[in-house]
Formats: sequence, structure tokens, C-alpha cells
Amino acid sequence: MDSVKRHEFMIAEGKGFGKYRDLIQIVLFIAIEYTLILVFGPQSYSFETGADMKLQVFYHLAAFSPAIACVIVRYAFGEGFKDDILFPKFIGHGKAYLLSVALPVIFGLVACVLVTIVLGAGFTFKSEGGVFDAVLNNMLMSVSFYYAAFILMGEELGWRAFLYDKLEKHCGLHGAVIIGGIIWGVWHLPPLVCMGINFGLDAPGFPVTNVVLMCIFCISAGAMMQLLRKMSDSVIAPLIAHAVIDTVCNSLISMFLNEELLEGKQFAMGCCLVTASMIVGIPCWIAMAKRK
Repeated sequence: MDSVKRHEFMIAEGKGFGKYRDLIQIVLFIAIEYTLILVFGPQSYSFETGADMKLQVFYHLAAFSPAIACVIVRYAFGEGFKDDILFPKFIGHGKAYLLSVALPVIFGLVACVLVTIVLGAGFTFKSEGGVFDAVLNNMLMSVSFYYAAFILMGEELGWRAFLYDKLEKHCGLHGAVIIGGIIWGVWHLPPLVCMGINFGLDAPGFPVTNVVLMCIFCISAGAMMQLLRKMSDSVIAPLIAHAVIDTVCNSLISMFLNEELLEGKQFAMGCCLVTASMIVGIPCWIAMAKRK
């Protein structure tokens, strides 16, 4: 075997870097994704439909930075996607896909109840056309759902198809959930600073408070997503859950809560969302630990 083939074989078999292989991969992954999000994020998170094409390209490069980092690192180290994590694997994993919809919906309803209790926003069914009209409106949400799923593939390919599994090898399950959640939360820094996403630009202690709360949210939500990833042996189940959170949950809030009473209370509402994520995410974390 010549030296070139031998070197390639060592990389493929994980012998070129020994026990430091996964750590090098994690560091490289973080370096690539953070570079992309910090370079393109601040320039792109203000774009709207019909805005300059350049800004939209920047936005998608930022949104897909975890996926780009995942693909680069996986193929650079000769792993590729031999684990078939990109395939749905519906057969034998029906419970995981049921939970991928049920858990986010429960999260959305819990958030509505908490907002009602804390802000007195009025938990009432709002739809002029009744239940049928509400169902139709949520069906129309499917368009944004599929777009959200496309965008969120950029995140889930990085977090669930790479980072959490690599971290778990070295930090254990609990370390992976906590450290992975912090890395995921800090990744949101550009939209947190540029747009005040989830907690507002006038939050107390902005932007540090926003980042800390986002990390707590990502730790809790990450536990739920990783449980679905393990139950389904695929990244598709957490991808569905992530898309449901970003679309259907917003629909639930607009359907049940009085928007006028919520105006100017983005920070308090964001705190309710974080609390709801913990109420749903911590049991998932416990279930994942027992499953292991």
C-alpha cells in the first residue's frame, strides 16, 4: 500500500487522529459554522420577501451554516453519510414521528397557557369563521411549514446529524445536551442582536440576557429534538418537530391569544416560551437518560 492510500485509509478508519479525532471534528465544525453565521448573519437578518437577492443569499448561507459545516467535516474525515441519518425510516419508528408533531403542539399550548396566566392575554378561541376557518388557515400554514422545514434542515443537519452525537461520545448524554444547547443558543447571536428575536431589543440586560435565555431554550428544546433523533434513528423526526415549533406554534398563539394585550411585552412572552420549553424538554431529557 503506497503512502497516499495508507494515509487515506488511516483517516477513514479514524487512526490518523486517534482519540482526538472527534474533538478536532467538533472544533472544526464550530469554527466553520460560527464564521459563516458571524459573517453573513448581521447582513441578512433584516431581509424581507422581495428584498435584494444578495441579502437572501446571505440569509440562506447563515441559516445553512450548521449543515455546511456538517457536510464539510463529515466528508473531510471520510465519514460521509454512511449512517443513513438523512433517511426518514418510518417503518418501526411511528411513535417518534407521532411525537415529532405532538410534543411541539403541546409546547405551543403550554406556552399559550403560561402567557395567559402571566400577561392576562385572554386564552380564547379567535376565528370569525369558527373551527372550520381555523383549520383551513392552519392548512394554509403548510406552505410556510415546508419552507421552514427547508430552512431548518440547515440547522438540524448540523445539530442532530453531527454535533450532539459527537459531544455525547466525550461528554456523555447530559454534557451533550447542555454544551450542545449552549453552542446552539450562541449561534443565534446575530438574530438576537439584530432583530431582538424572541425577547425584544429592549429586554433587561440586552443582549446578554437574550443570549442566556436562548441558551436555556436551546438546551431544553435540544433534549426534545435529540430524543426524537434517537427514537427514529434519523434527522427527519427532529426536523419535523423544529418546523412545527416555528410555524404551528405561532399559529396557535395568534389563534388563542389577544395580540393587543401582548404588544410591547415581547420579553415576558419570551420568558414564557423558555419556561414552556423546559416543561416539555426536561421530561424528554429524563426519558432519553432512561432509554440509554
